Amino acid sequence: MTSSNNNISIRLVGANGLPGPLVSVPRVVQTDAEWEQQLGPTSYRILRAKGTEAPFCGNLLDNHQDGIYFCAGCDLPLFSSSSKFHSGTGWPSFFQPFAKENIITHHDTSHGMVRDEILCARCGGHLGHVFNDGPPPTGLRYCLNSAALIFRDEAAILKKEKKRPFQPRSATREKK
Repeated sequence: MTSSNNNISIRLVGANGLPGPLVSVPRVVQTDAEWEQQLGPTSYRILRAKGTEAPFCGNLLDNHQDGIYFCAGCDLPLFSSSSKFHSGTGWPSFFQPFAKENIITHHDTSHGMVRDEILCARCGGHLGHVFNDGPPPTGLRYCLNSAALIFRDEAAILKKEKKRPFQPRSATREKK
């Protein structure tokens, strides 16, 4: 959801590690040079240039810890380990997002294929694609690039939440 002041409504991590109430936050807008400096070459290629990692190469594919996967561009919580499953495709796969408000899907016909692209709702970063061949209860497979994500384990998230509720990066710059 967007408003005229360029804010979006998303859900942050609540004190119990689950999605909290809807909150309004500003979009993260930066120049390409700022994104490249912040992300480094690999994450920049994935998040900003809509690239894809080679299968079975991402560092989060075989991660089996409990926690949350955040956007590498803006720290928005995107997917929970509780919805992660082994798809055999070579990329981290999930059957649902952390909060539906935190992602956007767009029809993608690039590379001679028809698919739905997944974007971070806050910074617009390319995360991967969603397909209709996942397990119950959704039947969806959110196929993600490890370089687009930062994983934080459950213990660290809950410890931080007891001290101060999670807040995504606040640095927002207008395009020049």
